[in-house]
Amino acid sequence: MNNNLFKSFKHRNFRMYFIAQIISVTGTWLQMTAMPWLVYSITNSPLLLGTVSFLGQIPILLISPFAGAAADHYNKRKILIISQLVLALQALLLAVLTISGKIQIYHLFILAILLGIASAFDMPARQSFIIELVGKDDLMNAIALNSFIINSTRMIGPAVAGILVASFGEGLCFLLNSISFIPVIIILFIIKSTLISHADKSTPISQKLVSGVNYVRNSKDISSLILMISATSAIISFPMVLMPVFVKEVFKLDVKFLGILMSASGIGTLIGALRIASNKSSGNLKKIIFYSAIGFGISVIAFSLSKNIYLTILFIACVGYFMVSQLVSTNTLIQMLVSDDMRGRVMGFYTMAFMGFAPLGSLTAGVLAHKLGAPVTVTIGGTMCLVLSVIIGKKILSINE
Repeated sequence: MNNNLFKSFKHRNFRMYFIAQIISVTGTWLQMTAMPWLVYSITNSPLLLGTVSFLGQIPILLISPFAGAAADHYNKRKILIISQLVLALQALLLAVLTISGKIQIYHLFILAILLGIASAFDMPARQSFIIELVGKDDLMNAIALNSFIINSTRMIGPAVAGILVASFGEGLCFLLNSISFIPVIIILFIIKSTLISHADKSTPISQKLVSGVNYVRNSKDISSLILMISATSAIISFPMVLMPVFVKEVFKLDVKFLGILMSASGIGTLIGALRIASNKSSGNLKKIIFYSAIGFGISVIAFSLSKNIYLTILFIACVGYFMVSQLVSTNTLIQMLVSDDMRGRVMGFYTMAFMGFAPLGSLTAGVLAHKLGAPVTVTIGGTMCLVLSVIIGKKILSINE
């Protein structure tokens, strides 16, 4: 293994943050696995399944650019503390309603919107906060390790959630997720930034938002990267949101197999994250982004057409691998290209692309699956991804790193 794989650990702040994030993100995966199962169990409707996912992510599409400007205007650590507290409260309310047996579909709608609003402010601040923990020299490694957290816990969280839901119900997953935010909140109060941002608060946030829009629009490199992420973000919703439908309708299995599929996707993403973190040079990032997008589209199509359980597990692992390879490489390349004073705003647009277009994909997936069925819907999504990857990929390959 590359000796530089964990070089960001020499920073005490990052080590503490890393450990706390492992606990928190594991809890997040518990909720992310249990939530669609709860929705589908209550409604038995792919349309409502897609709607809840849509409501949980559409605020990110609408708010993230403004949230990115806020991250350049205010203290990022304070923004993170507030957002983490709101996310913990959302999970606690969800747990109480579910365990009490009073949960209704409109509760899920409201709590999904609350989740989306908090996430919209959390993500740009968290992405642009990393440099304040490690400085510029170790930024690339820290970004990759941050993705490693998400994808390593993805192997554990969904599998555990499948067991917990089958044994105790969805409510326990939501409760554990709420508790998992406590270590992160404590660490955010303790750590001190090694690089303090000196934002110009005399400039209104609205004006900073406009300047961020102009910056991204005028940078063909950054705009192409964000456009490619938007396509991947929308298409990944197709297999992920409809996965409960595949489990129940295609394979006639239970929630435990849902956990296995999501964990398999996690294994693929973990391998992808480690591969990027081990890279000694960033010179091939644009090629990784392009070929990962192509591989992602092919894997999505293969997943949709597979009728064999073991091949399906393999294909969803490939989906995870290519997805995270593209995301981590894009995140790294953007942060290497962007100027420091625009980091929050650009990461706001990155968040909008990465998470914000997912609700449109979720809603589209639900509507199409209601009319065409889940397999056909996912096949369409994979095909669209391939076409867009070829078109946008030509511009990405021309980027001067």
